[in-house]
Amino acid sequence: MRRHRRVSPTGMDNPVLEMTDGPLSPVAHHSLSTQVSRTTVSSAVRMAAQWASYTCSRWKRAAQKCVRKKPTGECIGEKYKGLAWDEDTVDGLERTLRLNKNLLDHFRVLAASNEETDEVDLPFLNGVLTDGADPNTADKYGQTVMHEISRAWNVDVMRFFLERGADVQRADVFGVTPLHVAAALDYEEMVLYLLDKRADISALTHRDQQTPLHFAAKNDAVGALRILLQHGADITARDYKQRTPLQLAANLDRSEAARTLIELGADAGVQDSDGQLCITAMIGKMTPVAHLALNQFHVTDRMTRQQFYYLHLLEPEPHCKKNSHSPGTVCSEPTSPLEFIVRQGKLDLIMHPVVLKLITVKWDLYGRLGAWILLVLNFLFILAWTTVAISVSVVRDKGRPYVFPEDWWRVLVVVIALLLTAQEVFREVREVQVSRRKLRRWQSWSIRRINEDLACTHPMWPEERHYLEEQIRFIRKMKGSYAQDLWNIFDWLVYVLLIAVLGLHLADIFLVSGSLHMYSLRLFAVVVIFLWLRLMKHVRAFRVMGPFIVMLGKIVGDVLRFLFLYAEIYIPYACSFWIIFGGTAAVPSMQTVPKLLYSLYRITLVDEYEFDAMVAVDSIMAHLLCGTFLALSAVLCVNLMIALLSDTFQRVYDNALANAVMQQAAIVVQVEESMPRLRRFYDNHYIHQHCAPLGEYYDDDVTTDRFQYAEMKKITSQIKDTLDEFLEIQKESDPCEPERPDDENMGSGLRRRSWAGREGSLRLAQRQHSVEMSTLRTDVKELQSLLLQLVQSQPAPKPSGGDTRLNPLHGLSEEAEVEATVLEENRLPESQTDELQQLTSECAERDRESSPGPMYKEQAF
Repeated sequence: MRRHRRVSPTGMDNPVLEMTDGPLSPVAHHSLSTQVSRTTVSSAVRMAAQWASYTCSRWKRAAQKCVRKKPTGECIGEKYKGLAWDEDTVDGLERTLRLNKNLLDHFRVLAASNEETDEVDLPFLNGVLTDGADPNTADKYGQTVMHEISRAWNVDVMRFFLERGADVQRADVFGVTPLHVAAALDYEEMVLYLLDKRADISALTHRDQQTPLHFAAKNDAVGALRILLQHGADITARDYKQRTPLQLAANLDRSEAARTLIELGADAGVQDSDGQLCITAMIGKMTPVAHLALNQFHVTDRMTRQQFYYLHLLEPEPHCKKNSHSPGTVCSEPTSPLEFIVRQGKLDLIMHPVVLKLITVKWDLYGRLGAWILLVLNFLFILAWTTVAISVSVVRDKGRPYVFPEDWWRVLVVVIALLLTAQEVFREVREVQVSRRKLRRWQSWSIRRINEDLACTHPMWPEERHYLEEQIRFIRKMKGSYAQDLWNIFDWLVYVLLIAVLGLHLADIFLVSGSLHMYSLRLFAVVVIFLWLRLMKHVRAFRVMGPFIVMLGKIVGDVLRFLFLYAEIYIPYACSFWIIFGGTAAVPSMQTVPKLLYSLYRITLVDEYEFDAMVAVDSIMAHLLCGTFLALSAVLCVNLMIALLSDTFQRVYDNALANAVMQQAAIVVQVEESMPRLRRFYDNHYIHQHCAPLGEYYDDDVTTDRFQYAEMKKITSQIKDTLDEFLEIQKESDPCEPERPDDENMGSGLRRRSWAGREGSLRLAQRQHSVEMSTLRTDVKELQSLLLQLVQSQPAPKPSGGDTRLNPLHGLSEEAEVEATVLEENRLPESQTDELQQLTSECAERDRESSPGPMYKEQAF
């Protein structure tokens, strides 16, 4: 056999065997063997160099499948599963089908392994593709290997397939492209590579009409968001429900993506096809981001001294009246942002300037009148029943509770009280019905919206489906807002007491009985107390009384907690005292159960009690029971209650203004729900017509951010205290320059030694003062820079002359004037600013004059 060489189509020399006569000589056989081995090694080296240019490893974050976790730490699911394992929907010959299946199965096996050390076998895939496999072959959902590579593999693997004819624009049956996958998983390198390969940045999915930017937003992929927007993605793109990426992120509780989109200029004032506002979803699910988004609705123009409030963006338009629906469609009015803030008690959002202005406008429009109507009606209601109670207690003839015609006015007062009670009960019942009807309509509407999104979810994206199903379960468990307000529960307690006292009073009229009369008077006394306490519900709308009403409401919770702990101590000790001292005439205060219970209450208050009588009965138990009960009840429990109340007072006082505004907003929402006829007297489109935007005078001094000015006042006080301390230390650190002795008086060695000792002590003291001075200089320099910033931030003095156009409080409502006045007290006065500047100058001058260097030189011997 002879060996000839010929060039292969790839350009490599391949040995070919040729039959010849005669055997080969040993030398020829050895030469042939050496040549074959060299050719094989050379081919292997070239092949290794070819595949070494590709990185076949897994993406470093691909193995992290767990996206959201339960409180127990259990993983809920993963965003994207990748290729499906079911039968592939590919057409072609049997051999091609087998090759395509081998291609997909290779990535399926790697996806099931999900180990960080996994690598793609590019030589095997190259062989499969060379044998005729289609690089765009897909599973039953239309997903190709490009989708799997975008999920989990290195960019070089994507480059390998693109070099062999794979389509970067190929979408699955749901319209999801590889760019959608990479953007949703926040695979930044892959997103950049696909965009460099001209992937469609505006590609829309088939059902929900979402772009890769939507996919990045709803999966909290912040890095991909920035890259897509840098490459020209439309931040205002809308899906099938007219939702922008920001609104989609807010609906799915993706706070980081929502914050990033707002920082990059996304509009928070948009609404979807159902009329639901984007800001409403953020208020309900991401309060800090909502606070940032509300800044978009407040624009200031320092040059023209104008500020503009876009309040119409916080008021959704009635959607059911605007659009026509089919008979079977469930329709619900969009929830307003103010209602969400009030229902969830978000004090940090209620103090935002935009929300404050919205409350002020609604309060001036119909809130104040509605609050006064409710207050007057309830005052008359309380006054009528109080008059009835007092008149019942004054009976001239015990046999006849009512004497006619002298008591006609009493009957009239009772009729008025009954009419007012019927009106109050009717309004409460109507509120309950409206609350339940509104909740049911909102639940049906929300579940319908979520089911529409569920119909558009991809089978291989389980995390989104799981979140939507959890939202449905959460919505079904929601309860109405009426029962959440404890004042409504208190109202029904009052109504039950009124029905009971009315029944007793009627029984007393027809069945004249001394015992019925006595019980009716007792119940009337209790009812009158509850009636007057109920008046606070309607007084809380006014900001002067709002914080105090909130404080009393918080105290009730603390008292209930205290009573539970007190009962744990009170009940066993009551049984112990009854066992030892109860039921005997030796201790009169414990002879009966009511007397014993009251005596224990007096012991808790460290009041007088019959200790000597108890000692006479049982000395040991008297000392033991009284001592321990005093320690536990009077010392421990009472002091614990004082601590609880102090904490409540402090918390409410720190948020006094916010609590007052919250109570006012609650009354505004109540007026909107319970008094719809009142709103008919006003223009329902007033905010959309006159507050789009609402322009007002702007001054840096008038602001609703009281926390900023409180912080400035605190910093200023610290600066002043530090400067005063610095001046005092500097005065103490300036020693009087000692007199230098004359030459003729320095003959004595004793005086020389005395002067040397004084000089040494002066040097030591001077060194200590120098260290203190250097430390103080560093602190003063920092304080000086901070002080200069504060001084520069002060506005220029206002021109005098009484011009009302430059008065920042001119034209504001009563509530706004009160708010501005409170904030004005926290502002840094100009006189204090001048004083601090003067102190800073004096400190700098003293610092230069008190330099210790020259003093040492002059005093040295």
